[in-house]
Amino acid sequence: MRTSKDNKQISMLQTLKPLKKITEIIFALIYAVFLSVIRKDISRVVLYYHGVSKADTGCFKKQMEYLARRCTVIKASEIMATDVGGAKNVVAITFDDAFVNVMENAVPILREYGLPGDIFVPVGNLGQIPHWEMPENCPDKNETVMSKEQIEQLDKEGFEIFSHTLSHPVLTEIQDSRLDVELIESKQALERIVGHEVIGISYPGGSYDTRVLKAAEKAGYKLGFTIEPDVVDKATGCLEIGRVSVSPKDSLIKFKLKAIGAYHVVTYLRMLKRTLVPA
Repeated sequence: MRTSKDNKQISMLQTLKPLKKITEIIFALIYAVFLSVIRKDISRVVLYYHGVSKADTGCFKKQMEYLARRCTVIKASEIMATDVGGAKNVVAITFDDAFVNVMENAVPILREYGLPGDIFVPVGNLGQIPHWEMPENCPDKNETVMSKEQIEQLDKEGFEIFSHTLSHPVLTEIQDSRLDVELIESKQALERIVGHEVIGISYPGGSYDTRVLKAAEKAGYKLGFTIEPDVVDKATGCLEIGRVSVSPKDSLIKFKLKAIGAYHVVTYLRMLKRTLVPA
């Protein structure tokens, strides 16, 4: 049962949430100007979505139209490549959880603009609603994960199929034996579906540490994706590739700032917050 103190804290968080979003946009705008002056190398950004509802297809289409017009969109497996044909702003589009609504609503738009995409699959949940814990207000809570046949179809069309583990656990909180099962068996299951090597994984909830990285390398993954809003550069580890969270509901200005890497400033804001407000 919630106490009055709990209710006050929740109310305060709800009040501060819009302020936080506005602050992030303002700093991202400032950072974008800074980047335009000092950036000399290629901007490499990996975006990640979850579900794309039917109601959001119009906004999603506008976002994809911008990427097709202003950016070079590549597969996530190519984000570390040294040669991107002289492009200045390189973007990869990824989707965690492999929801059917991505197949129904996002994939047709990607096809329309000729854009590649990557699907990270919790392969132990194929054809089912998520078995992992999700917030009550999560719009994807009752969505269905794609079926084996849908994953196979997307692979044949050229979409990259990567692992999102078997059951979507918090990898840092499970024992070594289960960690190996989640990483190895999900990889093998997907390889049986698509008929070729699966080289990438995204860590559920972005949760990883040194132990997880070692296990992922041991399992044979060549690429690992986080949810830290980092741009990809020469210092990026192949198993610690940052991604920027995007939503079809993002305003176009916010989306553009994310696509050019300006939301990397959020990393600095978090560091500042930890310094000013110690846990």
